[in-house]
Amino acid sequence: MCQTQKQFVFTYNDRSNNINLPLHVDYLNYRMKSVRRRHPELAPASPHKLRHAGVTLAKQAGYSLEAISETLTHSDKQITKTYVNTKDIVNRTVGDNAFRSLKK
Repeated sequence: MCQTQKQFVFTYNDRSNNINLPLHVDYLNYRMKSVRRRHPELAPASPHKLRHAGVTLAKQAGYSLEAISETLTHSDKQITKTYVNTKDIVNRTVGDNAFRSLKK
């Protein structure tokens, strides 16, 4: 994927049907707080927390830090490492190979 200044993750269409307009910075936080008020049983969340969760899930799914880092447009994979919320993640291919060797 080639990142550009005109590429946005969260967009909307306005009433004049202009497309790919960026959301206001606070919009997602506002919407998530609104959901939390209606459903207090849910854990507090923010777009930033969801970003951390997405990175952790991608790592658990076996994606490399390099691929995740590139997707997030981080300049250094050390930054991406801070997003992984657990130390208990084993590279899927390494884990699968180890498991297969145990089954022999």
